[in-house]
Amino acid sequence: MVNKYGAIRSYSELAGRVFASKRERHRAEELLLLQRARVISELEYQPPYRLSEKPKIIYTADFRYIEDGETIVEDVKGVLTRDTRTKLAWVKEKYGVEVKLV
Repeated sequence: MVNKYGAIRSYSELAGRVFASKRERHRAEELLLLQRARVISELEYQPPYRLSEKPKIIYTADFRYIEDGETIVEDVKGVLTRDTRTKLAWVKEKYGVEVKLV
């Protein structure tokens, strides 16, 4: 299935799950290998950040992991929309989290 930006959902044998795009799958596999090599730890897929209760607004990043004692949050983006920019600024303001765009 293709989304409105042309991304095709892609299954990863290595991770055992489907990702929103080939680019996201590739990054997930890289991170999984880094975790197996003990370069990173606590790799999570799709960590949510609640931005508002009413209306209920949640930003979901692609990955979160620990590297050198620091929590890293990543999002794989082909197209950076105004909505995404707003949510990234909101996550930074509310949680102090700088989302790394890949």
